[in-house]
Amino acid sequence: MIRIRLYVTLLCMSVLVSIHAVDKQWTVADGLPTGEVHQIVELPNGQMLVNCEGVFCLSDGKGFQTVPCNYNLAYRMPHYLSGYGQQWQGDSLLWLHDFYRIYLFDARIRSFRYDVEKRLTEGLLNSFSPSSASVTDRQGGHWKGTLQNGITYQSPPRQIAEKIEGNHPLIDLARSTTDSHGSIWRCKSDGLECETNGVIVRYNKTNVINLPHDKTTFITELPDRRFLLCDSLCYLGYFYPERKEYVLLNNRLPVLGQYRHLVGACVVDDEWTLVYSQNGAFLLNTKADTIAPLPAAKVIERYTDKYNCVVRDSQKRLWIGTQNGLFCEGRSIAGLANNCIRSLLPDAGGNIWVGTSCGISKIINRQSPTLSYDVVNFSPDDGIPAVSMMERAACLTDDGHLLFVITPTHAVQFLPEWLSVEQQPLSVVITAMSVNGEPLPLQQLTQRITLAHHQNYLIFQFSALNYATPSHTRYRYRLLGLENEWQQPVTHDGCLGEVEYRALPSGTYTFEVQAAIDDGKWGEPTRQVVIIRPPFWLTWWAKTLYALLGILLVAALAGIYLRRKQQKMERENDNRVNQLFELREEARHQFAEATNVDPQKIGLNIEEQQLTERMLKAIENHMSDADYGVDQLAQDVFMSRSALYTKLRNMLGISPADFIRNVRLKHAANLLTDTQLPIGEIADLVGYNTHKAFATNFKKMFGMLPSEYRMPKGLSPQDEEQS
Repeated sequence: MIRIRLYVTLLCMSVLVSIHAVDKQWTVADGLPTGEVHQIVELPNGQMLVNCEGVFCLSDGKGFQTVPCNYNLAYRMPHYLSGYGQQWQGDSLLWLHDFYRIYLFDARIRSFRYDVEKRLTEGLLNSFSPSSASVTDRQGGHWKGTLQNGITYQSPPRQIAEKIEGNHPLIDLARSTTDSHGSIWRCKSDGLECETNGVIVRYNKTNVINLPHDKTTFITELPDRRFLLCDSLCYLGYFYPERKEYVLLNNRLPVLGQYRHLVGACVVDDEWTLVYSQNGAFLLNTKADTIAPLPAAKVIERYTDKYNCVVRDSQKRLWIGTQNGLFCEGRSIAGLANNCIRSLLPDAGGNIWVGTSCGISKIINRQSPTLSYDVVNFSPDDGIPAVSMMERAACLTDDGHLLFVITPTHAVQFLPEWLSVEQQPLSVVITAMSVNGEPLPLQQLTQRITLAHHQNYLIFQFSALNYATPSHTRYRYRLLGLENEWQQPVTHDGCLGEVEYRALPSGTYTFEVQAAIDDGKWGEPTRQVVIIRPPFWLTWWAKTLYALLGILLVAALAGIYLRRKQQKMERENDNRVNQLFELREEARHQFAEATNVDPQKIGLNIEEQQLTERMLKAIENHMSDADYGVDQLAQDVFMSRSALYTKLRNMLGISPADFIRNVRLKHAANLLTDTQLPIGEIADLVGYNTHKAFATNFKKMFGMLPSEYRMPKGLSPQDEEQS
């Protein structure tokens, strides 16, 4: 920050000071139906209703919008009246008359009404007050209608920025550098110049050791009283005024050669200084003579690498102005008068004043540890021309004036309070709304708006109707139901704000917008509720139908699944039954054909195998006992007679008595083939008391007599008969 001491002689020099009332002219180019204005009435919301020879319009903060009026439905007076008149009924109904008709305007819906009884209208004829085209609004601004050139507006008188012209010392001071001792340093083409208390000392190659060139570009004082000095060829080094010596850094830091043109430096702390150029920036360690990258460069250089100016504020934050944006703490600052930043200047209150390529803006200091800001832009109405400021040519004087240089012979200066307007916050008026590009009638903006699902492209226009200082108006908005954070809109010099929303999904939304003047408080939000109905296929009854259809579909699918599962189980069960039947047949065949009874082949599970083993063991233990029967077998295998009967029927298809007999005969067959015992003795061994009974049962089972069964072993029938 540069502070300049004003001398008495400077205060006595010519400065153009003005207590100014700004004039504006609204014509048909601004939306007036004609240039002939006969009535102007201020409505409760701050809008101005204007009668242009029978055609009415409303102000929207920037221009005017025509208000439809059906003249056939307006009350036609029975006789001609002279002049124009008005009469308020309550705070919302405005009666107007011209030469021929009486009109009723409803300020709540901003539309004309025609539902009035004739007798009531005629009763008001004598109560009208004369109405003119000259009005003073709520801000003290004066409106005056003309018969040819529309409306002339004169704002309340206030002090604006002063113009400085000519070869003024303040302009020179703003373009110079003032050190901590009050000395003024000027970089010139023929060397360096230092002025202390009116005494000027010059430094150049003739009296400074190792100074490479006379043409210098910037000089910055370091905390240790050294100076960082750069010339037009980007030779950077330390300058020691007391001993008139220059120490070049380029030899130690070859990386400096990659920078096209060094334009300035800003001290960050006792160790580091930010050096910036037309193609990048870096941090210089002035104690170790080393270089480090600027952390914020990764964000900044996505927009541009041309740095124009840098300052450090009271909270030690760096504000970096570039060719395409202002940055602080790695964050881009939006809403400035222009994004080409030419100069930066903190004031005594910690606000940052920004000189751009199109006027001056102020960033309001919120004294927050995090970066929180509001931007106010100034216009010619404030005495700030919409032109480019000079680079790094601004200063703060000891008495608090801010000075911005425009050209070497033109500048503006002002106290911050001159450009601040002490005013209560203004309520915002939604001046227009369009749906899918079609404007809605104003009367619809006072109620909930219901739209079809395809009507989801919305544009809101709004204004605080700050006619006196429109550029000082700040807005913020949000669409509840879509966003909760406040957003900054695009505005037309603060007169008129506009935001748009595309492809909104169905739902209920509340559009909220607020305004503030300068750094004042935000006013009460203005709200507009918008309901976008869902398409018929997303309505509640459609969703209910979908749910029912879904339930039916799930039930049908479940039924199909269960039927298929049941069919599968039936098939699997049939397969198991068939397989079991085949195994059972094979077991029965095995028992019927084989002479050796194998429990594992006739039993299909462990239980049957164990039962078979127990029965075989019991029968073998009583093989020669002719009286051993079913009851004894059931007792030996721990089963009832009926249970044993059922089990053997299921397993082999035979009764327990048949099982005992078959086991005896199979054992006999084995004895016939494996031994030479006589057949009679074999019959005794297997429990037959008579040879005849044995032979009969054996033949029934094996299809041959015991003697024939043994013949393959080499015995003749005669041998069998002898035996």
